[in-house]
Amino acid sequence: MFRIVTLSVLLCPLLALAAPRTENVILVTLDGVRVEELFSGMDVAIAASTTEDDYSDIEVSRERYWRKSAEERRLALMPFFWGTLAPLGVVLGNAEHGSRVKVRNTIKWSSPGYIEIMTGVPQPDVVDNTLQRYPYRTIAEYIVSELNLEKPQVAQFGSWDGFKLTASSRDDAFVMNGAYEALPPNLSTPDMDTLVDLRKDIQGLWEESSNDVLTFRLAQAYLVRHKPRFLWLGLSQSDDWAHAARYDRLLDYLHLADRLLSELWATLQADDAYRDKTTLIITTDHGRGRAPDDWMEHDETIPGSEDIWVAVIGPDTPATGEAHRSPTIYQGDVAPTIARLLQLDPQDFNPEAGPPIAAVWGDADSGDTAADSRQ
Repeated sequence: MFRIVTLSVLLCPLLALAAPRTENVILVTLDGVRVEELFSGMDVAIAASTTEDDYSDIEVSRERYWRKSAEERRLALMPFFWGTLAPLGVVLGNAEHGSRVKVRNTIKWSSPGYIEIMTGVPQPDVVDNTLQRYPYRTIAEYIVSELNLEKPQVAQFGSWDGFKLTASSRDDAFVMNGAYEALPPNLSTPDMDTLVDLRKDIQGLWEESSNDVLTFRLAQAYLVRHKPRFLWLGLSQSDDWAHAARYDRLLDYLHLADRLLSELWATLQADDAYRDKTTLIITTDHGRGRAPDDWMEHDETIPGSEDIWVAVIGPDTPATGEAHRSPTIYQGDVAPTIARLLQLDPQDFNPEAGPPIAAVWGDADSGDTAADSRQ
């Protein structure tokens, strides 16, 4: 009996490594969403500070989203995320429970954050949101080459052109769709063309970004038709409402984004190409200030801008829920995590990147040394 038990113990890790189930990865980024709203819902101090604003209907927001406890508030704000998705995977970044996710780039703006997500490390020459490409291979480019995929099998859709320009070091690596762009005719449909036209007609808060719902619908239609193995969906209006100091609209947006996540999950579960074969990763590019006078902004001078979060739900990830007492992880760890999920070598992708996120495979203790050395 002793020999049988020992053999079983030795074989179990090998069997787990030999039978990965993830075949596809969907990455969703929600721009500038603070850990405070994600983990605690409506912020009472910020809500109180906006009650005198003529343009902010915070009392309506209070009726919708205020509850006595943080757990109740976040469930009211994002019921699908916390009621369905989180229990199916792992959510990291709640410092109250000893889990932290940090940005390593010093700028703490969007382009530096997305470059860090896509390349595995902060890039010192990415210092602002200038719309340009950078000469760094991204995880999306690596997936195309290493899995020998056709270009339509990797795709990026974003409401802001910055997503497109940080997705790849070159224009033609795979399908990339910016704020107001049409899809190539051979990949589009009349319905997709209609969505593209609507993006041009529906005004956003800032002219540089298109509407997130239309971006989502376009990406969803592409997903159903072309079945990409890797898709990055970049949504940006959470950052727009925050910069506009519209806390009421930010809360409503997060409630809407939660519904879009529920639709995305339903789409994946209804498709044989994705159901039980797909890992969903949801994260953000930067945090924001923590106080009523600075929550709207983010940069290297504002405490809280470095604090982010990441959620991972998929067939290779245990149903851990909210992480407790886990090692600090970093924004750049997303790229090596994607590589490992697709059975690729994270070190071959970028030897300077950190380890994959251990908790994604239920091993919360591995990677401590590597993570700590990057602080």
